[in-house]
Amino acid sequence: MNMDKRDVNGSGSDELFTRYMALISRKDTERTCRLKSDMGEGIMRCHHVARGVELIYSEIEAYTPVFQEMKKLVRSLELMYMVEGHADFEMENRRFASADKGDVMLFNSRVGARSCRIGKGGMCCISIVVFLDDLADTLNRFFNTRDFDRETLFAEIEHSESCVSFPANDLLANIFTGLMQVPEKYGEYHRKLMTLQAIVALLDARDGRMTGQRYFSGDTARKVHEARKLLGENLSADYSVETLSARVKLNRTTLQQVFRQVYGMTIYEYRTQVRMQEARNLLLRDDLTVTEAAGLCGYTNASKFASVFRKVTGMNPGEWKRNSFHSEQMCSE
Repeated sequence: MNMDKRDVNGSGSDELFTRYMALISRKDTERTCRLKSDMGEGIMRCHHVARGVELIYSEIEAYTPVFQEMKKLVRSLELMYMVEGHADFEMENRRFASADKGDVMLFNSRVGARSCRIGKGGMCCISIVVFLDDLADTLNRFFNTRDFDRETLFAEIEHSESCVSFPANDLLANIFTGLMQVPEKYGEYHRKLMTLQAIVALLDARDGRMTGQRYFSGDTARKVHEARKLLGENLSADYSVETLSARVKLNRTTLQQVFRQVYGMTIYEYRTQVRMQEARNLLLRDDLTVTEAAGLCGYTNASKFASVFRKVTGMNPGEWKRNSFHSEQMCSE
């Protein structure tokens, strides 16, 4: 079946989305939809942001990619942020990409998804669907500029041979967190501002992690993602690169190189990042000392833990714990 591009751009995007979704209700500018049975199981809340830009909040239990050929009829991208959960995608060209909480995935309309496996418990995500023939004009009008060109906007993503996946930086994470906490009053204005800000922030994230050369065979990618999962599951386990390499059955050098290219950091840096995030959570607890928190994060040496924590946060663990406790007291008064 052929489709005129005008039918899927701007407000006409309804025709494309109705291939996937069944409308449940409509309130003001929000449409609540359910995935059609042949697509899977899930609920989506859709907002028309501007011509060529749609914002979708999704809670998905199961997803089967169909109608992929229809997507190829228009120049479009899906910019997806994983709020909760995990998903693995195999593309039509056998390339593989996956996302965990805090990751960004960028899908173009050139390479369709062949299969999708969602982790236990489903996934919660925010998607910004952009139609490239209209996006540049929308951004130029909104920002009163001519800086955005329709032929070069997201060009490297549009022509990528696979879905692109990478951890969100602090700016992107903050924007998408804001999109989850939109106040009711003036909500549509907040959504429009933050959605367009997210698009510009993604344009700024062109640091090499988005190019096709960063993606590898499905087998290698799966093993690297498995290594990342192991690092985050048991923080007290002292994984060396050699141990990790043996666990996922991947050559040490390949593991190190691919891990850095996919996630933008070394295995050690990623391990430190997840440990420090957990440390901040543990230090909020009244029943744990700093030494106990250090042990639960995998540090047997409290001094080393304190040194790493200070380097990351700018404060000693004890100081951070006291400040957090004081802030909590003030908020409860």
